[in-house]
Amino acid sequence: MKQFFKFLGLFYTVFLLSNCSSLPEPLSEQNLQNKYSETANWLILESKTETPTTGIIFYPGGLVDPHAYLDWLDKLISSNQKLLIVTVRMPANLAVLNAEGGIKVINNYPNISRWIIAGHSLGGTMAAQLISNHENDLYGLILLASYPANDALKSWEGAVLSVHASNDGLSTASDIELHKTDLPTATTMNAITDFHLPLQRKTHYFKIMGGNHAQFGNYGVQKNDSVASISREEQQNQVIGVISHFIENL
Repeated sequence: MKQFFKFLGLFYTVFLLSNCSSLPEPLSEQNLQNKYSETANWLILESKTETPTTGIIFYPGGLVDPHAYLDWLDKLISSNQKLLIVTVRMPANLAVLNAEGGIKVINNYPNISRWIIAGHSLGGTMAAQLISNHENDLYGLILLASYPANDALKSWEGAVLSVHASNDGLSTASDIELHKTDLPTATTMNAITDFHLPLQRKTHYFKIMGGNHAQFGNYGVQKNDSVASISREEQQNQVIGVISHFIENL
């Protein structure tokens, strides 16, 4: 009986959290420029004309609906037609409940020769955890307003890109700085093209001046976040640009 009530309590908690999730702003699928499809587990973006060779697995932020990132992920594919991007749906919109979900994506696309995992906020933390359990399956990690939970990747031979924002009230600049020792060798970027090759065994840090936490997605204002001094479009354009150059140099 104790187990029953424990399960019931967990179910109730997850139910409440799922109903507190940040919903995406309206986005018509007709606005997407690339091929888009959904399954029960994934949101899938790919070129209408090119065969993808590089895959990005994307983990959404905590309590953020996965559709909130489609707009800029679609533009990222427009900048690199060889990309496949699969956003993983999370139970109750919490990546901590499905950290291993990315491996199912990799297994479903055996023709993709190179995989990168990316995540926003909690999604980035869980993306880092996935790599710590499957180091040889992924070439790169992209953290958006995020950092790992431990130092398991400190000696990882892959490439890491960490993108954060100066006005982020949740993943603050001090948080990012504190966790630099948990990742491969830190390298500060002064521009979106300022990569030090080779990328392997390095973490490149890029700060978006004036950006905040919520503008990494399209879901409106987030509680406890700071106010951005640049537009969401400008922030996301910088995200697209630095990720594009990261992939080109990987």
